[in-house]
Formats: sequence, structure tokens, C-alpha cells
Amino acid sequence: MRPTDALPHPADWSTTTVGRSVELKRGVSWSKEQEHSKPGSDRVPVIGIRNVQDRLDLTDLLYLSGLKPAAADKARVSAGWTVMVGSNGNRARIGNAVLVREDAEFLFASFLIGAKPMEDSGLSSEYFYRWLSTDQVQAYLSASSEGTTGLNNLSHSFFRAMSIPVPPPDEQAAIARILDVVDAALERTRAAVERSRELRRGLLQASFGFVGSTEAEKDTDAGRIPRSWDAIKGREAFVVLTGGCSSVDALTLPRDGRSPDAWFMKVDDFNDSANRRAILRTKIGFVAAENRLFKVLPVGTVVIAKRGAAIMKNRVRTTAVPVSLDPNLMALQVLPGMRPDFLRLQLEWRNLSRYVENSGVPQLNNKDLYPRYFVRAPDERQAEIIGVVAGAEQVEDALIAKADALEQLKRSLMHDLLTGRVRVGDAAKVVAS
Repeated sequence: MRPTDALPHPADWSTTTVGRSVELKRGVSWSKEQEHSKPGSDRVPVIGIRNVQDRLDLTDLLYLSGLKPAAADKARVSAGWTVMVGSNGNRARIGNAVLVREDAEFLFASFLIGAKPMEDSGLSSEYFYRWLSTDQVQAYLSASSEGTTGLNNLSHSFFRAMSIPVPPPDEQAAIARILDVVDAALERTRAAVERSRELRRGLLQASFGFVGSTEAEKDTDAGRIPRSWDAIKGREAFVVLTGGCSSVDALTLPRDGRSPDAWFMKVDDFNDSANRRAILRTKIGFVAAENRLFKVLPVGTVVIAKRGAAIMKNRVRTTAVPVSLDPNLMALQVLPGMRPDFLRLQLEWRNLSRYVENSGVPQLNNKDLYPRYFVRAPDERQAEIIGVVAGAEQVEDALIAKADALEQLKRSLMHDLLTGRVRVGDAAKVVAS
């Protein structure tokens, strides 16, 4: 297979190339003085890379003034155009694309590229967009991008030479229709995920804002709280434990078939889907008895980021397995009277960013947490709050799992349908249905 043949195809499909069949155009350029964050009578909305996600996101637009009409008209998009990332510091973003399904007033920026099949190309706009979005094509575009100064650019010569399989028109329409159905299901599920997140946030607000509480309140250094609750400083609620005792390179990994009984946690382990609520696994396991330099934290320790962007992402977890921490992480070992998950939920509700020092790099230390006031409910109330929020978390996690499964289905279908590995049956009937 030649490098430009990103996808195999059946013998009864024809082929064309991007250069022969697709019109390409660059977006609009402007000066800093022309930028505005709000609309105005003399301003035109423009989309940038942040608007090109898994779908076209129009919630955060930039507005430009003083554009010459000819430049604006050239960069204006209408239904059927695909807008793709042409320049970016992150090579993986090169080629990422969205399809414009309705005529729009907005323009697109110069680091984006507009692409639309020519009328006589035999390609539908939907099919071309789906081809462009396959994992294989995206991988080729990313790998072939050019740049030596930290900015990666789409290789136009490579892109124009890429071969596109061309199914019959009715099969293209059927392929697009099937993937549209999956997309619609995925959108509904993502919307349900967001609603479930709002429900969980609302439950946290109700729990720690005492919404609906009929108990008499008292004034404390933490504000007005129910009379049966306590306002305590961080040093009375938990003990701060710093990160790892040694470099991960000093770890002795399990030998002779021994199974790990402890796990080394890095900041990236927050991103593991299994660790969405509690730390269940990490990429590195070890035998604690063979690594005595590494302090192993007990189950039920609250783990947060000590520095960096993970703080701003409000990552708070309890450990469900024994772990040792990377120096960029911090552990909070709760003191008697405070349940680990009650502290986890309280930190999540307050948001870790509120405790961050005002310095260049976000970071947390003992002095940021120990003097702060926290609330401590009676044990039975802590258990009740944990249980109610856990129910909401389970619903959210189930919806996230469903969205992940639909995403995998979509990727699999895209590969099978656009390579002809799976042929659409009676295409006309599929489209009509």
C-alpha cells in the first residue's frame, strides 16, 4: 500500500485524489487590534481551533472588525464545507475536522483549512468528511505534518496526493446515514452525561450548602453551619503526606512471577477511566517488601495533585489499593471523625483551585491547607451524604461508559464501512429508513 492510500477498498469502488476532487481554501488572517470578545454591528464571528472538537462548537467565538469584504467572503463557510486544523503546536490535532451542516455567517481562521468536494468529483460532502475523520487518515495527516519551530503544518502536497475510495452514490449516502444515527445516539448520551454531572454538582451544593436543612444553625469561622456540625482547621481534619520517597527509577519491579501488592501512582493515573472516583490501579505495580524505601499509603487515603494543571482540573481521589506517590502528588490521611470520602467530596465541592498559591506554577503545600477551615458532620450524616452522591456518581459513570461504548462502535463502523469490509445491504432502503 502506498503511503497516500490510507484506506483499502473493494474492487468495485473507484478512487480519486484530494487534489483532483476537493476544493481547498485557507481561512482569514487579522491583527490583534481587530479582535473582540463580544459581537457588534461591525464585527464578524470567526471560529478557531478551539471550536473544532468532536463537533462544531460555537459557544466561544472570536469577533473581528475591519475586515475587507473580499477577505471575509473568501473565508465564509456554507453547508457542505469541512473545516479542518491545518496548523497547530500539537501534531495530533493536524487534520481534525468538523462538517458545517448549515449555512453560517461565521468565518474560519487562517490556521484552519476549508475543504469541499467538487461537484463532478463523485464524492458527497458527508462521505468526504467521514473519510477524513477515520483513524487511518488522521494518523497519516498527523505523521506527515511539517514544522521545525514548534508549529506543525499540514503537508498540502501530501494531502492533495491522498487517494480517496469512491463508493457508488447510494452507498455513500447509506454510510453517512448509518454514522449519523450513531452520532445522534452519542450526542444524546453526552447530553445525559452533562445532566448527570449537573445533578452531582447540585447534590454537593445541597449537602455542603445545607439546602433544605431544618436544623438550627450556628456562626463559626467556616460560616453558618448546622448546630451538630463542627468547623475545624485542616490540621484537625487530616495529616498532609508529601509525595514519593524516591524516584520511580529506583523501584524494583516484581520478579519470578510475583504479583504486585502495591502501586506507584503518577499524576497521569488520574486519567485512567478506572480511577474516576477512587484509585483502583496504576500503570506500575510493585511488591512492597522489596521496595522498603517507598512509603506505601493505606487504603482510604485522599490523593490530590501537589502542583501543575491537575490542581486546576480539581482531581481528588481516595485510594482503594495501597499506593506510593510520585513527588507531584500529595496525600491527605484523615483523622478520627472524618470519613475519607466525606473529605474527598468536600474538597471537590470547594474546588482545589481555591487553595492554590498566587504564583506562576499552581502548587499546594501544608500552609495552603492546614490553616483553612473545613466542616465535619456527625458520622451518620457523613455516611448519608456519601451514599446519596455515590448514587449520582454511579449514574454518571454508567452514562460515561455508554458514551465510550458508542464512541468505540462509531470508530469500528467507520473503519468497516469506509473500507468496504462491511457493505451496506440494500442502500436505498437504509437511506429511506
